[in-house]
Amino acid sequence: TVTGRVVLSREPVHITDITQDPDFTLTEAYTLGNARTQLGVPLLREGSPIGVIILSRQRVEPFTQKQIELVRTFADQAVIAIENARLLTELRSRTEELGRSVEELKALSEVGQAVSSTLDLGAILSTVLNRSVGLTGADAGVIFRYSQRRHAFRLVEAVGWDAGLVAQVRGMRIDENMTLMGEAVMHRAPAQIADLRERPGNILRDTMLAASYRSVLIVPLVGADRIFGALLLQRRRPGEFPEAEVRLMQTLAAQSVLAIQNAGLFREIADKSEELRLASQHKSQFLANMSHELRTPLNAILGYSELLVDGIYGAVPERAMGVLERVQNNGKHLLALINDVLDLSKIEAGQLVLTFEDYALPDVVQSVVSTAEGLANTKGLKFSADVAPGLPTGHGDARRLSQVLLNLVGNAVKFTDEGEVAIRAMAENGHFVLTVRDTGPGIAPEDQDKIFGEFQQVDNSNTRKKGGTGLGLAISKRMVEMQGGSIAVESELGHGATFRVTLPIRVENAADELTGELMGAA
Repeated sequence: TVTGRVVLSREPVHITDITQDPDFTLTEAYTLGNARTQLGVPLLREGSPIGVIILSRQRVEPFTQKQIELVRTFADQAVIAIENARLLTELRSRTEELGRSVEELKALSEVGQAVSSTLDLGAILSTVLNRSVGLTGADAGVIFRYSQRRHAFRLVEAVGWDAGLVAQVRGMRIDENMTLMGEAVMHRAPAQIADLRERPGNILRDTMLAASYRSVLIVPLVGADRIFGALLLQRRRPGEFPEAEVRLMQTLAAQSVLAIQNAGLFREIADKSEELRLASQHKSQFLANMSHELRTPLNAILGYSELLVDGIYGAVPERAMGVLERVQNNGKHLLALINDVLDLSKIEAGQLVLTFEDYALPDVVQSVVSTAEGLANTKGLKFSADVAPGLPTGHGDARRLSQVLLNLVGNAVKFTDEGEVAIRAMAENGHFVLTVRDTGPGIAPEDQDKIFGEFQQVDNSNTRKKGGTGLGLAISKRMVEMQGGSIAVESELGHGATFRVTLPIRVENAADELTGELMGAA
């Protein structure tokens, strides 16, 4: 044929009279519409034929060279037009494809953000369903949870169903072996029903058909070692969902599984936290009760031993006096330990009440010096206190501040065998700053945070020899923080330690603020 010759030669073919051309038969000429003269011009794109222009005449009348060149020009223009149309079609196709990809990425991003930003499982599953329905053009979407104990599914989320249908399906027992949903979940693979009318009847299939749904896509919600349920999309027309949409739904299903797992972990953590809170509360209450019970008889022991030492019940032999003094010393030590435990239990139970009032910081420091200097002198330590002049009047719990400072000084004296212990007090940027410096053994960097924990001590022979419960610094830290302050330590092994307490000069509590407001209003 002329077309074949043009394609093979990639050049125009001009036949003056087909009936006289040896390559044509009369039959072929007849099928060409009794053509006698024929011209074929190739449509070439980068040298390759993409089509042919055929011009025929039913009489013998050759085309002129000018006519042939004109057709060639038309052919070149036609190639450009065809290529432009092809590129436009391809561009539209790519644009639509990119648009779908963007929507898919937006959906995945939205679901991912929901998973990471909220623990509201219902909100996350609703987001998954809405995006799934929108991306696939489905008419409705639902999520079923699987109960391993009951071996059945129950509806937990629905989009596109009316309230009556939701209530109807929620009231159903859908056993795992009743539906294709069970098979899909057990095989951990998506399944489709192109036409519900062609499936055997069951309670869920019949309900969906009655609601005018014809096709269903089932995507399992499964983890590595657990079945969570299934995501179902329904359409009111028969036919399968495209493979690309199935893969996308599998990705969204994986996000749903992650959300379900996160919600489960959060519930577990919340439950455990509540259990720990209750256990801690019970422990604190037990310690508080036991401390009270122990302190009462211990105070009696200390009181009677003091009466014996004072000779109220008669003269005490010298040997017995030494024993009584040891009883008193150990009893006072035990009472101090019990008081520490009681303070900590009150703090943990939220029962420690601070008393806020005006105080003079120099008086607080002096009371601590008076209490501790005897022990420092006994150990041969230099003991000093440097209080900056002109300090403002403080407002807070002076008794608890004294307790904190005395604990720091007591520790410094206890752990320092030679050298000095020094207290310094000043005001800086609206805060009181108190430091207690010693020339003791120092504290290793890795232990400096640990010492502020409950029942924590530096683990060395010197600490064990000195004794203690490891509660003093923990209590001090809590008491300082309750007044809006902070406590820290700077130390190097072999070079002593410096503890620094920073406390607002005026600590306000809720009662003070309310009083101020009422006075201002008056």
